[in-house]
Amino acid sequence: MPVDHETGEFASSPTPGRGVTGTLTASLREGSEMVFGSMRAIEKGALVPSNQRRSSRTISSRLGGYTDSVRIVEDALGIVDEKTGLLVEGTEEVHYEHASPPLITWIFPALLCALAYALYNIFIKKGSATIQPILGGVILQFVAALSGTLLLLLLIARGKSSEIFWDKWGMFWSTGAGLWVGTAEMLSFTVSGMGVPATQSIPIIIGGSVLFGAILGFCLLGEVMVCHGWSGVVMLTVGIGLVATDPGEKAEEGSGAAEDVEAPPLYIWIGPALCCAMAYALYNICIKKGSASINPILGGVVLQFVAAIFGSILLGGIMIEGEVLNHDNAGIFWACLAGLSVGSAELLSFGVSGMGVQATQSIPILIGGSVMFGAVLGIFMLGETLEVQGWIGVVLLMSGIGLVATDPGEKMPGH
Repeated sequence: MPVDHETGEFASSPTPGRGVTGTLTASLREGSEMVFGSMRAIEKGALVPSNQRRSSRTISSRLGGYTDSVRIVEDALGIVDEKTGLLVEGTEEVHYEHASPPLITWIFPALLCALAYALYNIFIKKGSATIQPILGGVILQFVAALSGTLLLLLLIARGKSSEIFWDKWGMFWSTGAGLWVGTAEMLSFTVSGMGVPATQSIPIIIGGSVLFGAILGFCLLGEVMVCHGWSGVVMLTVGIGLVATDPGEKAEEGSGAAEDVEAPPLYIWIGPALCCAMAYALYNICIKKGSASINPILGGVVLQFVAAIFGSILLGGIMIEGEVLNHDNAGIFWACLAGLSVGSAELLSFGVSGMGVQATQSIPILIGGSVMFGAVLGIFMLGETLEVQGWIGVVLLMSGIGLVATDPGEKMPGH
């Protein structure tokens, strides 16, 4: 090997046609390929939370995604792109396009989430006659938060604390989700307290949240659905309306008092009802936005505690005014079961969104699916009945879920 006469050190022979600079670049590239080879062998292509990496990080949209991401390694000279082996200097964030994961990987968790939301509503109906509504809401949120906390402690006890990842954006969006769902629940209680029949308020609130969710997914997340998916949204909305207005026997929520309250004119309650629907849609959008930046269990716990604290503040105001918080053991029992159900649903919702499923797909399926499961479970658990109109609505809900789930739409560039 030749010796450099100026430094007295061995000098490597340059490859013909490349020069010393070419050799150095090739060596850096070979070294980076060795590093990436080790990374691929360890990670198997999985996305590792950014706060768990030292020498590598994944450049991706904050919304997460299922398709491959660009992995980079930082060295003294800058950032090396794994796929090209070239330096990417001064690059902080690289956006890439991704599609939803295969239907088979997310539809079952999504339907399980919808089932959990349906059970949550069933348990609320069972207990609403024997507990003050806001007190019941606060209890169920604290139960949901505590159950999620136990899951977090279980992960830590099993030595899996490295899986509990988060960053400031994950915390931000989880907090936002908690505030929005707390707002939605208070608005829902307000509309019901006006004396609006459930057959009118439920289609507006639930159907509105489906539509707002699809529109917000397009406007805020850049997600696009083609006619195939929008046809499904229409079916879901019509199906929700048919099920909610079905003339069959229904188990009524509330105290069961004989006092009749005359329903107010439409223009008085339609505004709060639509605001409630928007709040539910924004709650789902916040979950979608934060799902890639926080562990699903931790995200669920954060939003549940935020919603519980929000409700506690409202409850404190009611107590200061001297209102009696009626409750009994049965009401507390059903509120606790509702808390376990909604806690499970919120964790599953974070998990589905973290897979990269578009909000324009997940929100209609979660909401429409919960109405479908709720209608069927109501027959067995509450003694409710469905007539032909209701069963047509259930069929439309099932068809709408299928259309939205198989929609081939994608994210728009730049989001």
